[in-house]
Amino acid sequence: MKLTSLELITFRNYDQARIIFAAHKNYFIGKNAQGKSNLLEAIYLLCLSKSFRTTHEKEAIGFSKQDFIIKGKFNADNGNIQKVVFHYSKEKGKQISVNRKRLTKISEFIGNLPIVLSSPEEYNLTTGPPQERRKFINILLSQISKKYIFSLVEYNRILKQKNAILLKWKLNGTQKPSILEPWNDRLIEIGSKIIQFRDQFSKLLSTNIGEIYSEFVVNNEKLKFQYKPNLEFKHVDDIADNFRNKLTAISYKEIQRGTSLVGPHRDDFVFKINDHDLKKFGSRGQHKTVLISLAIAEYNLIKQQTNENPIILIDDLYSEIDEDREKRILDLLDGLGQVFITSTEVHDNNKGDSNNKYYFINEGTINQR
Repeated sequence: MKLTSLELITFRNYDQARIIFAAHKNYFIGKNAQGKSNLLEAIYLLCLSKSFRTTHEKEAIGFSKQDFIIKGKFNADNGNIQKVVFHYSKEKGKQISVNRKRLTKISEFIGNLPIVLSSPEEYNLTTGPPQERRKFINILLSQISKKYIFSLVEYNRILKQKNAILLKWKLNGTQKPSILEPWNDRLIEIGSKIIQFRDQFSKLLSTNIGEIYSEFVVNNEKLKFQYKPNLEFKHVDDIADNFRNKLTAISYKEIQRGTSLVGPHRDDFVFKINDHDLKKFGSRGQHKTVLISLAIAEYNLIKQQTNENPIILIDDLYSEIDEDREKRILDLLDGLGQVFITSTEVHDNNKGDSNNKYYFINEGTINQR
């Protein structure tokens, strides 16, 4: 997959801009707060219909404007061309069209334009609460499997309905447990599929990220990625029964608290270096290296599962890593697909490479050199 061109209209600090990209490495160079990360955000929005920086797209509307438009032209590895337009207005909200056809179900679009991201905002992934890691896994698996994203959408719908019933009982002081039975049955059915997806995929991801991380370190550190499901099981065939048993055992607490306490919406994932929890014991440099390794592992897995090379976004690559590790990362990126990298300056490791394009960003203006 390649993004060949990008057009912005009143998006963030860009009043109007159009860029033609290189097929391999594209560098956005400039001081902080000039608009480099805004370009990555625009690309991410086109591919996944959501921002990695905010949950409210209206925050990306240019100052004193009513809407923004992002346009991108993508060339798939199989030769197909997709022209995507993302339009957000204060009046109508989000509208997305592909080849002039407006999307009605965004879930059906996810995965068509695969993308992976490594950015400072992703530090929440290794340092933050479980929902950040669940969000990461959901985005990654949704790009790989239509079955997963459809299961996730259905699970969230059921969970919302069940929680509404539980909250109503808590507020009214009344309860009819039999009402929950069909919702719990469906929650178990769909939730078990999600847990099985995550269990199988986490093992693949752990192997892949461990191999990549070992290429960036010289002290024989070992990285593992572990799935910590909300319910215990020894074999995937046990998931549904264990799910039901735990729901039965904890049903009184769910009624007391007015919310669902069992299921994959309470899963967690752990990064470990030499069997020590990265979140508790990792240095800032280790966190950065893990996040870069994770982006490359995502790239590999998406390519393996979909036969499509995802686009890679790396925000602020050079901060908090030494020169040797920087070179190792760039060497590894050479063998991958299209990459977009932000930096405050051009580094010596990149000079003279004719495959690179440099875009110098200053207060929302873009100059290619």
